[in-house]
Amino acid sequence: MAIRLKLLSLLFISLLCSAAHAADCLKYEPDTVALSGTLHRATFPGRPNFESIADGDEAETGFYLTLAQAICTRDDGRSEHEAHKDVREIQLVLTPEQYAALRPQLGQQVQLRGQMFSNFTGHHHADVLLRVAP
Repeated sequence: MAIRLKLLSLLFISLLCSAAHAADCLKYEPDTVALSGTLHRATFPGRPNFESIADGDEAETGFYLTLAQAICTRDDGRSEHEAHKDVREIQLVLTPEQYAALRPQLGQQVQLRGQMFSNFTGHHHADVLLRVAP
């Protein structure tokens, strides 16, 4: 009986910790979030096959944020916004003016604000993207 009570107690504590952790996860758009990390540029294969630049796929170069601390995101019940755990890399969605403004900060620590969304096309090379606020 004492073992059963201990097991039930451990299960209850585990469930509470999971619920608390989920509450700490960031929400997708329309909420605005602030994220900190190292700004860098990365290139991935694009059209037509999204597999290999060497084999003829277009190069897709963009700016990314490697987070100082991993985050998690909440599933908001909409199919296009999945929950993700241990997110460390964010693809940035920027205007041409934002690219120009951020280019001098490549390789540096930055804090950016914006709205997050979950990847949904082959052009999205990270699980989570941030539409950076102007």
